[in-house]
Amino acid sequence: MMFQDKLQELAAANVLTVEGWRVLVMVVSKVDFENFIHVKQVQIAEELGMKPPNVNKAFKRLIELGILEKISQDNFNGYRLNYEMGWKGKASNLKTHIKKKKRAEAIQMAAHAKKMAQIKSTD
Repeated sequence: MMFQDKLQELAAANVLTVEGWRVLVMVVSKVDFENFIHVKQVQIAEELGMKPPNVNKAFKRLIELGILEKISQDNFNGYRLNYEMGWKGKASNLKTHIKKKKRAEAIQMAAHAKKMAQIKSTD
């Protein structure tokens, strides 16, 4: 049900263009295990009959909205669909992924709080 709520929120927010929705649907149709997306933007542009810069713009917006995340790990440079939009893979791997994401977010928030405290102490 997670993905249904996210799609409803996205539709109600009216933050994607028609081209953005087309790209999102195509990306979701290409999701591989662990939500990795192994398709190039040029291929999506060809399949949708869109100009590559427009697909790139849609990808940037999807990243900005947190629907896609840019990934650079091991030998993979590409994208991953936010798990809240759906998950392709084992449930146990989803649980592990969520734990890692929450841990990374906590570390990022702590670093930000430390930085803000340092800025405040220099004032």
